[in-house]
Amino acid sequence: MNNNFSRREFMKTTTGLAAVALAAPVILKGSRVFAGETLVVRDMGGAFYEGFKVAFYDTFTAETGVVIQTNTNEPDPIPQYKMAVDTDTKLFDVALMTPEHVLRIRQLGDQYMLPLNIEIPNKADFTPNTFEPEFAGVAIFALAMGYRKDTMKTVPTSWADFWNVEAFEGRRGLWRSPVTTLEMALLADGVPLDKLYPLDVDRAFKSLDKIKSHINIWWTSGAHATQLLKDGELDMMSTWSTRAQAAINAGAPAGIVWNGGLFNIDGWTIAGNTEKADLARKFIEWCLDAKRQAAYTDLLACGPTNMKAYDHLSAEKATLLPTAPDNIKGLTVLNAAYWAENQDALTQRFEQWILS
Repeated sequence: MNNNFSRREFMKTTTGLAAVALAAPVILKGSRVFAGETLVVRDMGGAFYEGFKVAFYDTFTAETGVVIQTNTNEPDPIPQYKMAVDTDTKLFDVALMTPEHVLRIRQLGDQYMLPLNIEIPNKADFTPNTFEPEFAGVAIFALAMGYRKDTMKTVPTSWADFWNVEAFEGRRGLWRSPVTTLEMALLADGVPLDKLYPLDVDRAFKSLDKIKSHINIWWTSGAHATQLLKDGELDMMSTWSTRAQAAINAGAPAGIVWNGGLFNIDGWTIAGNTEKADLARKFIEWCLDAKRQAAYTDLLACGPTNMKAYDHLSAEKATLLPTAPDNIKGLTVLNAAYWAENQDALTQRFEQWILS
């Protein structure tokens, strides 16, 4: 998997989008051949479910007659993914994963994911890192900073500000995970955004030592993060951009600081023990359509991976997404290869640090 995709390269892919012709919707050949069947899809719940239901699930059902049944991923989906295949438990046919998840599952063996083997004639329309043999990305999100506009006297603009408890007073929260939290600790300590990897882990934990006593809540899930920002339990926090926008959409006087964030891609994989591989592939092809990807942005503030989707978005809507030019310039890509190699060991160390 290529992890050399920079925000500069991303910006190149988005240049001149207004001149691109409107994408024709995908029409499935023999679309009613699976009518009456059920496909079990695992997503992240919350805004992901709401957005994907409108854009993907309901439209696929209307076109094919297939019932989409959903359930929700665990914060770390790998153990349950592995258990489902090892025990041949049919928990899901298709699951939403990130490139880092895919690399970690690959390390477990070839039996856990099926190759997609789907036709993508318009592959050039998609952002880099959208496709792997077992993965098709459909939504770009970021881990950024959320803050309350009604309580923050001075708006933080960086992780150094977040760490500055004297100048930026308020209740703080961070994700209870080393993933992205270590990166933010290094950014707060002065490491440039483009020099993060490989992480200087000892330096990151020393930086975390400085803020630990000022962290009021270590949040543990996306729903938890949304609720904390929405209810005003925290004044500033790390959060997935989708969850911060969900709080804003619900009326919270909140804002997002993109500077120093990390972006990633969510996409579909096919469970190695599914008996509905062909149907799963048809569903994934359905989700790659530009107009359908644009449709989820009304409820889910992710950036589409199909760049032609932006022809279906207003300028106002596009500015809310992590892929907007003014937002993406403050982000860097999460290094999937690094975390696939180091997450287990660093999670153990992080939990020991939390409890110490």
